[in-house]
Amino acid sequence: MENIDELWARYKKDKNEADREKIIKNYLPLVKYLTDRISQHLPQEVRSNDSADLYIEGVIGLMEAVERFNLSRRIKFETFASKRIRGAVIDALRKEDFLPKNLRDEAKRIEQAYLNVESRLGRKASDDEISAELKMTKDEFYGILKRLNGITLMSLNAEVFNRDGELFRIEDIIGDSGSAAAEAERKDVLNALAAVIETLDREERIVLETYYWDGLTLKEIGKVMGLSESRVCQLHTAVILKLRGRLSKLEKER
Repeated sequence: MENIDELWARYKKDKNEADREKIIKNYLPLVKYLTDRISQHLPQEVRSNDSADLYIEGVIGLMEAVERFNLSRRIKFETFASKRIRGAVIDALRKEDFLPKNLRDEAKRIEQAYLNVESRLGRKASDDEISAELKMTKDEFYGILKRLNGITLMSLNAEVFNRDGELFRIEDIIGDSGSAAAEAERKDVLNALAAVIETLDREERIVLETYYWDGLTLKEIGKVMGLSESRVCQLHTAVILKLRGRLSKLEKER
């Protein structure tokens, strides 16, 4: 395999198709890694039937990233491409609408329950308090969180802000550059996100940081925190629903 930096320099200069194919081949393991991580969150029937299709969507995202990547920017291609690969896979999942409507309705109910209880109490709500707000047992609440695991795919890729008809994704905003107006919008969104994250407790922040920034799996996070994988899964889903609810509330207030 040729030196990847030399391949990049030559391709961006000459747009040689053979060099493009070599670059894409070099990063295919990244596509496999990212699609496998996404698949871990999917219902078993989706995971079994659509894994090859998701990989193809990831490769398409990689190809687009190769075309859009700017060598003059001081950013690793892997960082740049990961956002596009995940975005392509998640877009495909959204189009398939793999979450039934009743589950999406349950997600909204839980988001609203967190908003109601924590606004009323002025502190983090316990699982018992959320269960009571939803008029269900704690086991029923945990059962719904388990079924909603797939919705956490929306997390940092969620279209949470809409201004003048334009949808923004957090991952599209982080790390990109553009006009002064776009930069101001990004700062606005990131400040809002940071303010919401500040309201989370230490356990919730650890789950977010180790999953999204350190790249650990839920099982690995469980070992770090001394919790079962299923409990980390519950925490992860709950914190994402909480974030989605608060960001949605901020959007309505803007």
